[in-house]
Amino acid sequence: MNVLERSGFAAVGTRHSQARPGLVPLDVGDAAAVRATIDRVKPSVVFIAYNSAGGVDWCEDHPDETLDQHVGGARRILEAAATHRARVVFFSTDYIFDGAAGPYREDAPPSPISVYGRAKRDAEALVAAYAHGALIVRTTAVISWDRSSRNFAMTVWNVLSSGAPLRAPNDQWCNPTLAEFLAEATVRLVQEGATGIFNISGKTRMTRADLAVSLAKAMALDAALIQPMTTQALGQRAARPLQAGFDTAKLTEALGTEPLDLAASLQRLKRQWRADTYVAHGPQRAAGAAEALKAEILEKVREYHALAHTRPAFVPGRSRVNYAGRVFGPEELANLVDSSLDFWLTMGPYGELFESRMKRYFGARDFALVNSGSTANLTAVMALMSRQLDRPLVAGDEVITPAVTFPTTLAPLVHAGIIPVFVDCEVDTCNVDPALIEAAISPKTRAVMIPHTLGNPCDLDAIGDVVTRHGLLLVEDCCDALGSTFNGRMVGTFGDLATLSFFPAHHITMGEGGGVVVNAGRLSAIVKSVRDWGRDCWCAPGESNTCGKRFGWQLGELPCGYDHKYTYSNLGYNFKPTDMQAAIGVAQMDRLPAFIAARRANFRKLYEGLQQYADRLILPRLDPRADPSWFALPITVQGGVSRRALVHWLEHANIETREVFGGNILKQPGYMGIPMRQAGSLEGTDRIMRDTFFIGVYPGLTDEMIAYVLDTFAAFFASAGHAR
Repeated sequence: MNVLERSGFAAVGTRHSQARPGLVPLDVGDAAAVRATIDRVKPSVVFIAYNSAGGVDWCEDHPDETLDQHVGGARRILEAAATHRARVVFFSTDYIFDGAAGPYREDAPPSPISVYGRAKRDAEALVAAYAHGALIVRTTAVISWDRSSRNFAMTVWNVLSSGAPLRAPNDQWCNPTLAEFLAEATVRLVQEGATGIFNISGKTRMTRADLAVSLAKAMALDAALIQPMTTQALGQRAARPLQAGFDTAKLTEALGTEPLDLAASLQRLKRQWRADTYVAHGPQRAAGAAEALKAEILEKVREYHALAHTRPAFVPGRSRVNYAGRVFGPEELANLVDSSLDFWLTMGPYGELFESRMKRYFGARDFALVNSGSTANLTAVMALMSRQLDRPLVAGDEVITPAVTFPTTLAPLVHAGIIPVFVDCEVDTCNVDPALIEAAISPKTRAVMIPHTLGNPCDLDAIGDVVTRHGLLLVEDCCDALGSTFNGRMVGTFGDLATLSFFPAHHITMGEGGGVVVNAGRLSAIVKSVRDWGRDCWCAPGESNTCGKRFGWQLGELPCGYDHKYTYSNLGYNFKPTDMQAAIGVAQMDRLPAFIAARRANFRKLYEGLQQYADRLILPRLDPRADPSWFALPITVQGGVSRRALVHWLEHANIETREVFGGNILKQPGYMGIPMRQAGSLEGTDRIMRDTFFIGVYPGLTDEMIAYVLDTFAAFFASAGHAR
């Protein structure tokens, strides 16, 4: 899916037994469901890739079910695909051979020795006879870092990381194939219109026992737990082809580059592994003097934190009650120092780990780490203007947005020549009034960009209905709202894109930092391209030929073969943070559930304590569909109360306050006279500008501080001129 979307395809993925975000459930045994899915999508290419849930040995004991799945499933898909004249790509295996004479070329006659192999052979025959263009891809020993997969790399990880031994055959030969390379090579063949049979596998041929040892070493596991033995000794239920694997000369000729060898495959797999598992502040295996010294340094860092960062006792009236601030422990410092010792100055392993964790947290198609919430908004807008989209935003298009906003939610639109259309906000939520959005739409309107102000979710039912009916793009500014939900669903997952900030005042911090949540798969590569100078190349730092044809591209009016690492398909900048910032963020992610719970609890205590002043203070309206992860508690004065007087009273008592960002942004000196359209009155916006402020609910507040805040409000209302 990722490779297809990165290559410009609009991809729809299906799944059967495992629920995975973004995939449509489908049983290939249900002909009506297969036809309905394909009729709905109307694909130009259909990829057929599935395995039996119980593996090769299960197939041996369930021949009828295996044949129905692999052969019957292929037949049902082919029949449905034919009605749309879609091309078909079918993934097969070296199990169609007996393993007597490998490595095998594409023209070798099949000779399967297992039920699984015979099912794949018979399915291949059906696909080969398909009339609208068929590509059969044979592969072997697919490896990747994917916790939901049963591939051999994950078997090695799951078994050895538990401390158990792993028996592996030393007489079964294969070509280890990185899953990402398999996908990339397949998509390239599809783009070039290839048909027939192609072997796609890694360059290195080895036994599965040797592969297990290589994987164990790559993932810092104990390779001594690998127990090599013969296939006969293993006693596997289904027969295996022993001298298997593939000759890939045909693939090399077609693509102009050789397949990945084992070293290159493991380098990429290690990046994925480390991005999902590495934790500096946890126990590490020392490997030599340098690692032992690092462990000693990190222990000293933890000791330093205990001595240097102990919070002083709170003294009412003298200690500052901040509206926000850093909350951290020894883990953040340990990660920071660990990253500095690695001296990986640019975004690297910690950045990849943070991205992978955020992607899982949101169940998103992708997540791009950037250096601030402001650049997250800029990245999102620039991505929607990419020429790689069929219908990008262009200067003169309109985007509906509220007039109560943060400046850098608006600035990217203004700089791009996009016309912001301002609608009013609700005083009791500080959010856009959803009832006003539809009336603001014109023929030039292309998108809605909304902040969830102070963590309080907008009415996403109403907004979602409008954008769906009018075919508009939706961008959620969630910089204040990490962890908020609406109807049980995370904010940041409703829009095509969403943005986050990791500034110290926000829910988690890495000092300076931000992120873009990608929910529309087609935007994934574009967002990261904008963040990475606008380049077309998607190689990770330290890699140079991930695509396999670095000097084989022809894009724009560049000469054929121009270096892909210096080819730019988008307007972009370098918006990446350092790995040291990401290292802090990784430790902060571990605290996020507790942070969210603390914010909600602190909000509730303050909210309940201030309700007695309901005739003089407007507190937030609580939507039963929403569960905010509050950034702060907004308060609007009424009944003759002066905001200036109340704020002065609180600040004099050492209680920090803030007004709601830009208020009416159109009144700000830098935004006066910008090209824009105003849809109706901004009466609520002006009221918020005049009468609203907020106080903190961040996790650093203690019960003693909250009680002091409530006592200070009570003293204000008991003072001359405010008593009732």
